[in-house]
Amino acid sequence: AYIRQAAYVTSEVPFKMSCLALGSLLLLCLFGETAAFSLSRLLTGDGAASFPVAQTLRKTQSRTPVLRMHFAEALAENKALTSESLLPERYVATNRFKVRPGKGPAFEKRWADRKSRLAELDGFRFFALLRRTEAEGVDYSSEGDFGNYVSFTVWEDKEAFEAWRTGDAFKEAHGGGGIMSFIQLLSTALFIVDGAPKPAFYDALIPVPGERLDFASDGGWRTVKADGETALPGEIFVSQNRFSVRAGKEAEFEQKWKQRESKLKESDGFVGFLLLRRDATKADDGYNYMVTTIWRDRAAFSNWRSSAQFKAAHANASPPPPPVSDSADSSSSSVVPPTSSTPEGLYLGPPKLRFFEGVLTLSSQKGV
Repeated sequence: AYIRQAAYVTSEVPFKMSCLALGSLLLLCLFGETAAFSLSRLLTGDGAASFPVAQTLRKTQSRTPVLRMHFAEALAENKALTSESLLPERYVATNRFKVRPGKGPAFEKRWADRKSRLAELDGFRFFALLRRTEAEGVDYSSEGDFGNYVSFTVWEDKEAFEAWRTGDAFKEAHGGGGIMSFIQLLSTALFIVDGAPKPAFYDALIPVPGERLDFASDGGWRTVKADGETALPGEIFVSQNRFSVRAGKEAEFEQKWKQRESKLKESDGFVGFLLLRRDATKADDGYNYMVTTIWRDRAAFSNWRSSAQFKAAHANASPPPPPVSDSADSSSSSVVPPTSSTPEGLYLGPPKLRFFEGVLTLSSQKGV
């Protein structure tokens, strides 16, 4: 359709249509129909609205099928939920990237330079661009470079996320602010990111608030100097432990976390805890739950791991199979389910740890 659209006016504006053919097709494949249409409008003014193909797509109400696929997980009903499932108290949207080797600083610069009003939006709670890091002897070899960067946004609820997803702020932050924004999107896709990002959405359960970090924003986004050559300094430290809970055992797993006695709030540098339940009937990575703890820095996390509070919280806990790690010590798990006995058949396999440093952190007055 986009090849035909480009050919329709090639004789009038050949240079623009060369850009349109390349840019629209690439954006169509990677980011969806809406991004491709936006590029058409930018390069041709209002002409895109009069293209026969555009008219046909609009009449059939199929202008954004690829975009819907990008958000299909969040738009679909999670059929795994039951009347015993815990009610969500936050909503978390993530996007997992595979940034090419050596391109991390350039990727961070693109995020630092983007236009966004995120922190000013209703229902916004917290954001960080997470950069995967080594810790606790965790082995990332099975995952490769995929997920070496993750955008992590906490919303008050799913309605706030939906308002952002369908509003102008989303379009502005994803290249709708001008032709230069689209050029950056194209170059990012070609030279910095290897393949399309993969979103993952979560209901956030049992939030435990901690220290609120104060990162000033300018118009809803951080003003951070990034040169594209040096990685930004880490601002927070994030521990995530992913679980594969057997179908039909989800409510039991959640109740065990609800009944635990947490000592996290007593720890210096603790920012927040969330038990994340994948908002999908089937998770693409096989992990339907993820325990996330956020710390002021790596030192705060390490101090907690060696603290009396940590030992007391895990003294009577019998963890599931050890986390997938180079370390044989199962205590390397950042947090383990607070049970005196692990029910047979609760887990499909061992949990998987990963650690991140967060950059470009944003926090509302309410915090995580």
